Amino acid sequence: MSARTKRVVLIIGFTAAVLGVLARTPLRRLIRPHTHKHENPTGRFANPEGLAIDAQGVFYVGNQDTGSLVIVDRAGKLVKTITSLESYRNGSGEPGGFCRGLYIVVPEPGRVIQTATHNVVEFDTRSEPPKLVRIIGSRGSGPGQMDGPEGVSRDVNGDLYVTDEHNRRINVFNSEGKHLRSWSVPQDPQCVNVRGDRVYVSLNKRNYLACYSKEGVERFRIGHEALFPIVLYITMPAALISLVVFMMLRRPRIALILAAVFGAVGAGGSWADYIRHTGPGEFRVPDDIAVSPDGTELFIVDRYNCRIQVTDLDGHFKREFGKAGKKPGELSDPKQLAFDPEGNLWVADSDNHRLQAFSREGNFLRILD
Repeated sequence: MSARTKRVVLIIGFTAAVLGVLARTPLRRLIRPHTHKHENPTGRFANPEGLAIDAQGVFYVGNQDTGSLVIVDRAGKLVKTITSLESYRNGSGEPGGFCRGLYIVVPEPGRVIQTATHNVVEFDTRSEPPKLVRIIGSRGSGPGQMDGPEGVSRDVNGDLYVTDEHNRRINVFNSEGKHLRSWSVPQDPQCVNVRGDRVYVSLNKRNYLACYSKEGVERFRIGHEALFPIVLYITMPAALISLVVFMMLRRPRIALILAAVFGAVGAGGSWADYIRHTGPGEFRVPDDIAVSPDGTELFIVDRYNCRIQVTDLDGHFKREFGKAGKKPGELSDPKQLAFDPEGNLWVADSDNHRLQAFSREGNFLRILD
């Protein structure tokens, strides 16, 4: 390779690296809604992502920013704030905060099950201080281990289904924390909801949900898989290779034309995929999944579209509500969902640092902050 060719290759490589760094923030802004800003909290909730409501109407809220669990009664009065849990050890066996502010299950009043740091923790909030019941799992990739657990759901028999994000699988444990089985999923799983013989899983990095049997057989999908990563993986290297090869062959015009064509195809394909995933029944980063109290509808958090979509149990679109913003009924980075004893849906409106209640039809009812 001549000195001139080496210089050309170095210049192209440096330019590509600089363009990648410069494009990172604009691409993030494209993917996330423009109103999606994480502002400083002013109340008792600080980026609340985890949310559960027990049979008495008591709220259990996971504050991600402060690493605390806040318990509020049905009238909105603070019951207690839990910032530490005696004897808790993370998945690596080290002492640390038990609350990542993530997903919560409350099987009975005062009893909390929550995804923690590379494990799942169960504790009783009725005692003072709160009492650790058990720690489920440890950090790793072996049977019963987990790496970055996110969602958790409890079956009627007490079995726990946990999304094991970085191992790309679903782990199942019995009520005593014994590992029963696992199955792999195509991408990092976020949330899970088990209902009857179905296990619904959100694969948020690919913009769709999948329904599995309890043995891990995929039955159907809700929404379409995102194509823009594949488009970019093909067109961007093709543009760079074309530029390098034809510059080396001293055909700069062809090099620039091909690079421009591949770049345009990549940008156009990504934009078309983005637009597709803003329509009804499509998702931009689907998150939590809740089943209506009568067991007939799915309520799905469409996180980056800042809305809640409602489908039947087979994933057929029925309606949607919510939009990006700060006003009552508007959402910013919605996370976990929970139904109260009256059948109203509550949303952890995390970046607005509040909880919002909607009727089942999607009418705004109330704010709790």
